[in-house]
Amino acid sequence: MKVSVTSIVKAHLATLRNLGEETISVVDILIFYASPAIAGVISWYGGITLSSEVYSASISIFAIFSALLFSVQVAMYGVFRSDRKLTGDDILDRDELKTAEDTRQLLREINANVSYLILVSCIAVTILLIFFAAPIPETIEASILIALYLHFLLTVAMVLKRAHEVFDSEYAKPIKFDRKK
Repeated sequence: MKVSVTSIVKAHLATLRNLGEETISVVDILIFYASPAIAGVISWYGGITLSSEVYSASISIFAIFSALLFSVQVAMYGVFRSDRKLTGDDILDRDELKTAEDTRQLLREINANVSYLILVSCIAVTILLIFFAAPIPETIEASILIALYLHFLLTVAMVLKRAHEVFDSEYAKPIKFDRKK
């Protein structure tokens, strides 16, 4: 189905595992999903409400983030497509191939995370528009928005850390120039 986003969610969830393990990390699920939900419930029980300006600003924030995240995907593709040259030395070439494969896998995971964040941004904008249109109690609106923001920010922090690793490893490579004969 062309509008199904289950592959995005599945790919994102598959990145929530510890290195070398096949099963999803319970700690990651608690951090990325349970802690925002708990924060939302606590804010609901605490009777927290937010001003109407927060909702309109949030629509702008999530809409801008979705556009910025698309550009992150383009930048990552540029890193993926960067030239990698073999030296002719078996040991160095094996190391280069291993590094390239590790980078490719990390970029695939970051792409899954970024796609998921774009999806979360779109869902958040939709939820916020519903808040404008429907008479939902303010404490429920605030608790949902707090949970959404916390989930979004934790996921952005994960993507930032991973993207930093990829770009830092690219910047650490020596600059090579092709000699024209």
